[in-house]
Amino acid sequence: MDQAHVESQETFPGANFTFPLKLDIRYNLAVCKEHSIALPFDWIQGHLKKNHGIRKQLEDIMEQLNIGAPTQSFNEVKDWISDTWILSMAIQDIPIMTGMTCKECNYSCVTKESMKNHFSAKHHGLKWVENIEQSKVQMPFQGSLKKYIQIEDAEGQETEMAAGNDWKIALQQEFRAAMPQCLSFTQKGPSDSRLLSAFVAKMRWDLCVKDMDLAELQKLAASPLRSDRLHKIILCGRNYIEKCCNALNGGNMMLKRRLMSAGYSITVKMN
Repeated sequence: MDQAHVESQETFPGANFTFPLKLDIRYNLAVCKEHSIALPFDWIQGHLKKNHGIRKQLEDIMEQLNIGAPTQSFNEVKDWISDTWILSMAIQDIPIMTGMTCKECNYSCVTKESMKNHFSAKHHGLKWVENIEQSKVQMPFQGSLKKYIQIEDAEGQETEMAAGNDWKIALQQEFRAAMPQCLSFTQKGPSDSRLLSAFVAKMRWDLCVKDMDLAELQKLAASPLRSDRLHKIILCGRNYIEKCCNALNGGNMMLKRRLMSAGYSITVKMN
């Protein structure tokens, strides 16, 4: 039995809910099993209250975790993670993903765009494709402590980016990458609403077809019959596109400008 990870009791005495935290003794961290994130000691009360509806004093939480002293605080975690790029063993209950690591400085990430940006900022002049290696990584914390860390020994532990889950990880990465743009859209006003609409549509499509088998997908993607209502809609769309193309070929600059502006899609929706 691995004594490095000790799970807390499942419920508070007299309560009918499950306590979501687990203690990782190796790294002296509390880990939320439901959200798969590690929590500095300062964040535990707020996380339990906001995400689980649990209101408990720190003494009760420490008793539930079976500890006599607090786990790592925010400042301790900040100092630790700023100097840590590789862990010998993974933090328990944090997803392990297939990522890439910079050979020059051990920086890790999971997307090509992030690695390209890293080399552009830190290793200007080096080709990123020639100076990286595939690795297993974790992102233990969120917020200001967000950072990927390479895991040396990931054998025997579940890897999130398995062959059957590639699409899930790709979707999560696209969603995380798009979140700053969504926040910018709400805080600073309109950006490119067409790209945002396309992203939302793609997410809805992925969720719609994720549990379908091949036969269902073939039926869904089959061409409509002439008697189907969808066939009439397609013909109407083709006629509309043909008219737009004729107008563009005719040099209608006003229409061209509206098509190139983000406000065009909003005008279409309002009409």
